[in-house]
Amino acid sequence: MTFTLLIAEDDVAQGKLLAKLAAEAAFDPQLVQDGNAALVELRVSPPDALFTDLRLPGADGLALIAAARDADPNMPVILATGFATAHNTVEAFHLGVTDVLLKPLELDAVRLTLKRLHDSLAQRRRIDQLAAQVAAQASPPLMDSRAPAMKQCLQLAAQVAATELPVLLEGETGSGKGVLAAHIHGLSGRRDGPFINLNCGALPPSLLESELFGFEKGAFSGANARKPGLLELANSGTLFLDEINSTSIDAQTRLLQFIQEKRLMRLGGTKSIDVDVRLILAANRPLKDEVAAGRFRQDLYFRIQVFPIPVPPLRARRDDIPDLAEFFLARHSRALNPNVRTIAPEALERLLKYDWPGNVRELEGVIQRGLVLASGDALTLPDLPADMRPAPASAGAMPWSGDATLEEVETSWIRHVLERCGGNRTQAARQLGIDPSTLWRKLKDTDA
Repeated sequence: MTFTLLIAEDDVAQGKLLAKLAAEAAFDPQLVQDGNAALVELRVSPPDALFTDLRLPGADGLALIAAARDADPNMPVILATGFATAHNTVEAFHLGVTDVLLKPLELDAVRLTLKRLHDSLAQRRRIDQLAAQVAAQASPPLMDSRAPAMKQCLQLAAQVAATELPVLLEGETGSGKGVLAAHIHGLSGRRDGPFINLNCGALPPSLLESELFGFEKGAFSGANARKPGLLELANSGTLFLDEINSTSIDAQTRLLQFIQEKRLMRLGGTKSIDVDVRLILAANRPLKDEVAAGRFRQDLYFRIQVFPIPVPPLRARRDDIPDLAEFFLARHSRALNPNVRTIAPEALERLLKYDWPGNVRELEGVIQRGLVLASGDALTLPDLPADMRPAPASAGAMPWSGDATLEEVETSWIRHVLERCGGNRTQAARQLGIDPSTLWRKLKDTDA
C-alpha cells in the first residue's frame, strides 16, 4: 500500500533526504518548504499523514498540526524539531501529534518512525475496508487464512463441499465450526438453498426432537398448531447441528433413521415426508470417546464421520489473529466506539502471545471490551483484560543492577516502556503516568 505524506521542511537538503526515506518506506512524499504552502495542501488535498518541522517560514508546525486535525481528526502527525520547549511540546501533544523527532535527525530513528507510521496507516485502511463490507458479511473471513493448520482445514472443506456427504467438524468450543459450516454451504451446489443452524446443547432433550422433526397439532400439551421442523425448513439446503454429542440417545435414533431413509415423520404424525437436506455436524468433544462411554450411538457415529474435518483452535493458528482482530474491530467499532480505527503494536503483540482458551469467540469479546474502554483512536494495552497484560517483573528480574542509581533505574524503565509501546511516545507517556513534555525532556536528557 502507498500513502501520501506531506513533508513540511524549509531545509532543502534535509527535505530531499526525508522525501527519499519516505519513498523507501512506501510513501508518496509531497515536499513543501514553507508553512503557508503546507496549509494550502492540507486544505485542498489532505494527505494521509503529515511530517512537519516546528519552525517554518509562514505558518509554524503547530498551526499545521491544527490544520491537519481540521482536515482529518485522525491524521497521523510527526513533529521534527531542534527548538522544542516544554510549552510548545505540550501544545503539540494536546493537538494530537503522533510522535516527536529531535534534530539533528538520526536516520535509523526516522526509518523506524516511518515504518511504524506506514504499518499503522495500512492497518487503518484494512479496517476501514472491512467496515465497509462488514454489514453484508456476518462472519469472519476464512479464505485468506495464513495458518498452515487452517489452510489444511479449508482445503478439506473445499474438497467435500461439492459432494452430498455428511461432514463432521471436530474442535473446541468457539473455534469457528459454525463459520466453517456456512463456508461449506456457500461452496456447495446448495448455496441458493437455506442454511439453518441449531445448537443441540442449548435445548433440553424434550424440545430437541420437536425442533428437528416438527410436530402435528395436538401431539403434546401446548401443540396448538402444526409446526414444521428444522429438517423440513432446510429442504434443498443445509442443516448444521452443533454440539451433536449433547443429544439424547432417543434423538440420535431418530436422526439415524432420517439419514438412512431421507424421510421423517413429525411428532404425533402418521405420514412420512421426503426431505432433501445436507447435514453438517459438529462436536466439541471427540465422538469416539462418547461412543466408548455409551453416550453416543456407534452406528450413528459411523454414518456421520465419513468426512471428518478437524478445526484448529486459535492458539494453533496465531498467524490469523491480526486479521481476525481487525475484522472484529471493524464489525463492532461503529456501534461501540467509532473513533477507534487501529490496534496499537503492543496490544497486538499481547493478542498474539495469549493462548485463547475461548478461541475466536473469546477474541471477539476482548475486542468488544477494548472498544468500550479505549479513549483514543487506537486500542491499546491498558484496554485489554488484566490477565492478558504482561505481569510486573520481579525484583530479581529487573533490568538494572542492584547498586543502580535512581537516575539509572528511571532511564532503564523509560526505555523498557518505550520498547513495549513500539516507540510510540504518546502511549509511553500515558503508561508512565507523566506529561508528554516530561517524557520528551527525560528522553533528551538521557538520550533514551
